[in-house]
Amino acid sequence: MYFLKKMAVTSQRYLTAEKVSADGPGTIVADVEAMIVLIGGAGLSGGSRNGNLPAEVLPELSDRLADPITLGLKRPLLRDYPNLAGVFVLLRVMDLVRAEGQRLEINPPAPVAWCGLNVTEKYFALLEAWLWRVDAEVLGGERRRGRGEFSANLGFLVGLRTGTWQEFPEYCHVSDIAWAVSAWNTQWHLRFGLVEVRALATPNGREKQPGRGWTMEQARRTRWGQAVAWTVLLAVAKAAHEKDGGEGDADDEWEEMLCEPEGADFGFLQVAFQPCFPEWRKLFRTGSVEERPGSYVFKVTMTDRRAAGVVWRRLEVPSGVTLAEVADAVLQAFDFDGTMHLYEFRFRDRLGQGRVYYHDEAEAGPYAEEVKLVELYLPDGAELAFRFDYGASWRFELRLERLELQGQESTQIPLLESVGKAPSQ
Repeated sequence: MYFLKKMAVTSQRYLTAEKVSADGPGTIVADVEAMIVLIGGAGLSGGSRNGNLPAEVLPELSDRLADPITLGLKRPLLRDYPNLAGVFVLLRVMDLVRAEGQRLEINPPAPVAWCGLNVTEKYFALLEAWLWRVDAEVLGGERRRGRGEFSANLGFLVGLRTGTWQEFPEYCHVSDIAWAVSAWNTQWHLRFGLVEVRALATPNGREKQPGRGWTMEQARRTRWGQAVAWTVLLAVAKAAHEKDGGEGDADDEWEEMLCEPEGADFGFLQVAFQPCFPEWRKLFRTGSVEERPGSYVFKVTMTDRRAAGVVWRRLEVPSGVTLAEVADAVLQAFDFDGTMHLYEFRFRDRLGQGRVYYHDEAEAGPYAEEVKLVELYLPDGAELAFRFDYGASWRFELRLERLELQGQESTQIPLLESVGKAPSQ
């Protein structure tokens, strides 16, 4: 770990001479607060089913952020504004903003928690949210196969050169390319002050929009970005070294250093950065989430193409039952006899993050039999995708219609209504 420590010492010398203020590094703190003000106490309605910002406010909100993006697209969506998408994801995963159906609202305890932090604490709270909590599924996308969000986020920064511009092809943000970096991840780096970016432009100086919004052409790492990168890498390497009992040489394990530490959340980096920034004292917390006991009424629709017409069932599920029991009830409601197959539940939680639970005989968890429905903290209108029997691949969608306060003591899952005939298993 000698090389890492040497680089970290150099980085700490630089960081100690720097200060975090309202003017920088980057504009991320000001951008987050501008979005909070726009959503406001009244909230916003008319967003997508993914709980994103409504399209009609996007141009105005982009103009309120530093370095706004002007698009030539006729009907731009949130994904076309990576400056907004990146900031919005941070607000969601920090529980500063909640999606209730198609409505966005400020989480009531959030303004108190946020305003109680100084600007340095706000900056590092946002930095840790970006590193540890960010999830592409917040915007309705999918996780990258074989590559975690932390690896993608920090890997781009580590791969750049400090002070030297690096060229990128026009398709650098295409997600199915292994080395690609998302446009909104690029905007995060820019707004944290970690990099400088030049957008792809036409000869007349206007940003070129090749059918998919803002596109990066060149990027280079800042001195601040270099110092932050090495400090984070050393903190991750130390955590991995301690987990392995102090064995091995982290200098030769770059892939391990770019793997997210288990259980990392707000405060993981405080020990590494606090010697340079003693004003980082408080950690961001919005308060614990309350469990909502009762009976959850789900409309379970068979989304499989083998279903003839509309086929659905309505179930009343007590909050104390496990997801495994929910799976059994769904299969019974659709008259499935052969239930000894693997399955999985996929859904987005209250923070918009993707979660998945598996059959107890799957190779790896988390397992459906180990979590109760009440422990999922499902938001109103939550949708769970249930896939049964990987070979036959039967597919269902469970949509939470309402929560009844009574019935939480029961373990029975009654069938309330049945429409359509399920195909033969």
